[in-house]
Amino acid sequence: MFAKLIFISLILQLTEAIRPAGRIESGNACPTLDGAGCKTCDSSSGEELCVTCKQDTDFLQLDKKSCRASCTGDGVIEDSGVNPKVCKCDADKGYQLQGGACVKGQNNACPTLDGAGCKTCDSSSGEELCVTCKQDTDFLQLDKKSCRASCTGDGVIEDSGVNPKVCKCDADKGYQLQGGACVKTQPSACKTENCQECTNKGAADEVCTKCNPTHYLTPTNQCVPDCTAIKGYYGDANEKKCKACNPECAECVGPVNSQCSACPASKALTYGDSTYPNLGGTCGDACTADKNGCKVCGAKIGGTDYCSQCSGTQVPINGVCVENASGRATLCTAKGDGTCASCAAGDLLKDGGCYKTDRLPGRSICTTASNNKCTKCANGLNADGNGVCGECHSTCATCSAAGAADKCKTCATGHYKENADNSADGTCKRCSEKIPGCKQCTSSSADSVICLESEAGTGGSVNKSGLSTGAIAGIAVAVVIVVGGLVGFLCWWFLCRGKA
Repeated sequence: MFAKLIFISLILQLTEAIRPAGRIESGNACPTLDGAGCKTCDSSSGEELCVTCKQDTDFLQLDKKSCRASCTGDGVIEDSGVNPKVCKCDADKGYQLQGGACVKGQNNACPTLDGAGCKTCDSSSGEELCVTCKQDTDFLQLDKKSCRASCTGDGVIEDSGVNPKVCKCDADKGYQLQGGACVKTQPSACKTENCQECTNKGAADEVCTKCNPTHYLTPTNQCVPDCTAIKGYYGDANEKKCKACNPECAECVGPVNSQCSACPASKALTYGDSTYPNLGGTCGDACTADKNGCKVCGAKIGGTDYCSQCSGTQVPINGVCVENASGRATLCTAKGDGTCASCAAGDLLKDGGCYKTDRLPGRSICTTASNNKCTKCANGLNADGNGVCGECHSTCATCSAAGAADKCKTCATGHYKENADNSADGTCKRCSEKIPGCKQCTSSSADSVICLESEAGTGGSVNKSGLSTGAIAGIAVAVVIVVGGLVGFLCWWFLCRGKA
């Protein structure tokens, strides 16, 4: 009996060791905030915080731990112009966020930085720092203690693409913020391109462990500027790593892996907020006739069926049936049989339905439409006079000529371009031809290809569970040894001891 207990205990421990880190066993995206009204959460800071709300009408509260129908408290106002809608402090009246509450400054929103050009400040860190500038043309300085008309200093550049405009270090030239100044880092001895830290520097078995600030670490320990280069992965801005999307997604956006931006074939994407398609959504079942108001599922896009004819007064918009209500902008000119005769300006008319070209599924076939006909196809080709798009060669993602293998602009998943120039025509080769076992790759120069994702069991790659294939193999061997030893012991115990 004692031996059996040991055996069961070891198996349970091994099962726990194999389970991927961070996995949520329940079906709740916000396990510690259950009932708080949160739809998705993020625990990368070490504390679970709301990212989106279950109800689109709710407001994300100041502490980011709940969603409610309104915002309450001194100096707290509602901001409905963002997604999700949020509660924030009324900066115009001098309120600042301190310790999870809105606190009014002493006659000045920035009492210790008076005259520094700051409009609002934050003292929650224990030190008063500028948040916004009085003058919209000013730049928030590196130390966040003043606003000035320009940015100065070695390695300091101006960023006008954010609000407020800020001074920052020129990461492309190797500058990093240290002690309130931009300091140029010493060139890394790592041979992996754009790698900042690595083990076995310069050796054949070098492994990059941290990329430069502008890049993300891939599952194969390479560095890329954008994780969307790897289909099925997204960039974790906090850890600066490319992480696998939820298996339900074909592609996704952060900060959580379940925010799908594209779905596998036979699945349809439903945006969380149609006003902000860049935030992604969820993947669900494709069109089914006589369900959800659809009469005929006659439109097929990317291997997924969409509605082409609706029942009653509904019409097919972006592949689903909706009311063509007169109380809002007309979505389509209805024929009266559940289909559209024409669409709103800029939309695509396809198989009796209207599709927007800035979101899926329309975006996957057409990026620009005129007079409801496609003019610029998603694969880079110009549509013909009837709005019909030609097809690129199977190795191309985008191309300059239909069906030609040597006219690829960019490559299909699992291929790389030999000339490494997306502005010129070229031929795409399969990744595994260059690097055995490689699933996804990219060409960093004319004669250099780096693998971004490997097949399980090849090249010591890291699979989507977060365990290296070497680690999994080691665990498997350990299980065999332990189980074999226990079986032998039990045989001796019950057979040999029994004879005695």
